[in-house]
Amino acid sequence: MKPFNYHIPVLMYHRVVNHKKEAGKHNIYVTQKNLIRQFDYLKNQGYQTVTFNDLSKLTVNTKKVILTFDDGYVDNYTLLFPLLKKYNFTAVIFLVTRLSCNEWGIVEGEPSVEMMNEAQLKEMHAYGIEFGGHTQTHVDLTLITEEQLRNEIAGCKNDVEKILGTPVKSFSYPFGALNEQVKLVVKKSGFKYGISTNTGPDNFLDDLLQVKRIEISCNTRFARFKKKVSGSYFEPSFFKRIFHK
Repeated sequence: MKPFNYHIPVLMYHRVVNHKKEAGKHNIYVTQKNLIRQFDYLKNQGYQTVTFNDLSKLTVNTKKVILTFDDGYVDNYTLLFPLLKKYNFTAVIFLVTRLSCNEWGIVEGEPSVEMMNEAQLKEMHAYGIEFGGHTQTHVDLTLITEEQLRNEIAGCKNDVEKILGTPVKSFSYPFGALNEQVKLVVKKSGFKYGISTNTGPDNFLDDLLQVKRIEISCNTRFARFKKKVSGSYFEPSFFKRIFHK
């Protein structure tokens, strides 16, 4: 039987909260308690957390994982950052650069959540967190003009680089919304990696502008989490391998 390729798991998170009552209806959060359990597992199993900036100098093995967090919520600083330091982990955080809170979520009935400020971003960057772009105003990039695309994508890149004083290589598509035109603008804006949600090839090295991620949310059971970080999450099940070759 042909062996399967190992895929570096790219995990997708958003908010980190202390209590479920702080979260909104879309369930795009994990509790700090569950995140600690997940980080304990990664640490005990010998996983190394890496970033997209690290990929050019890595040799692939089954003990690497990329932790990504979308939007840039302040809880990424107050609740996530202390854990990253405790476990000696790193992560990639994609920033919405021109909003002070999650205006796109508020209109959908989500609670208002503050975004991180420049001082917090600089502190996390100095520690080793990679920051990427997530547009200026968290728009659906497939529904706007080409000029607006350039402003949202290239403008976001300029915003992040101005704050951190370092090149920014990765960009996450809001809502996972993308098409070939959007991908082209991302590439022309100087990004090397375009990060999707659940679309793209199983091995993200096959299309660096449409990197598929694995969602981790409040609904992710621990047994499922272990499967999701295994490196074989996108492979067919044993049953399918045997009977659907």
